[in-house]
Amino acid sequence: MNMIIRFAILLNLLRQQQAKDDAINLERLKAPFSRHYRVLPHDMGFRNHLPNYRYLSFIELNVTGWLYQILKQQGKGGLSLNWIISMQEMVYLKEVKFLDKLTVTSTLEGWDNKYLYFQHHFYVKNKLMAIGLTKFLLVNKKGKQSPEVIGLQGKQLTEVITTWNANQTAIKNQ
Repeated sequence: MNMIIRFAILLNLLRQQQAKDDAINLERLKAPFSRHYRVLPHDMGFRNHLPNYRYLSFIELNVTGWLYQILKQQGKGGLSLNWIISMQEMVYLKEVKFLDKLTVTSTLEGWDNKYLYFQHHFYVKNKLMAIGLTKFLLVNKKGKQSPEVIGLQGKQLTEVITTWNANQTAIKNQ
């Protein structure tokens, strides 16, 4: 229930601040998307810290917010395209505790003909608490969509993404 309320608040804030702009440049697409979240009692795990699954919930909120902004600016309707997480990896550096104010920053790191790749940073009081990588597939009612639907042409992959994909392929081939 907590995430549904946070999602509604996020969409409401984005609707208030968005203006339509048909020209989306690469700089805008790769701009970090940051939001602040307070760690509340229903976010907590039984060991008195933020559990692993909740990090993915915050990632989902940020990526939905990023995609909503891009689609609205392109005049396509904020919820006309959805996404599916294809792969994720988290590196937990420090514990996030009850009532901490968590800042989550999500940045588009690259794309290929099928997927978008994001990097996520989790901060408490400007201290890095965790880093995540996610691989997303865009979908709509017609099925899978390439990143070209939001203006991303060709491929732009970093060394980290290439290595990460090679690791996924090796795991699948076992």
